[in-house]
Amino acid sequence: MSIGRIIKENYPKSYEKLNKIRSENKKEKLTEKDIKELMHHSSYRRGSRGAIKQVR
Repeated sequence: MSIGRIIKENYPKSYEKLNKIRSENKKEKLTEKDIKELMHHSSYRRGSRGAIKQVR
């Protein structure tokens, strides 16, 4: 039996609260287009291995 099931059976309100907190903390996924749009004002370039680096 997992910890999640034990908490769900014994403390249902706490389980709901923990699930709500977990769903709020999930990171949003940005596309490459979104990243470029956020960084368009500064000087950035692609490195040799594909990483985006700040030039100035």
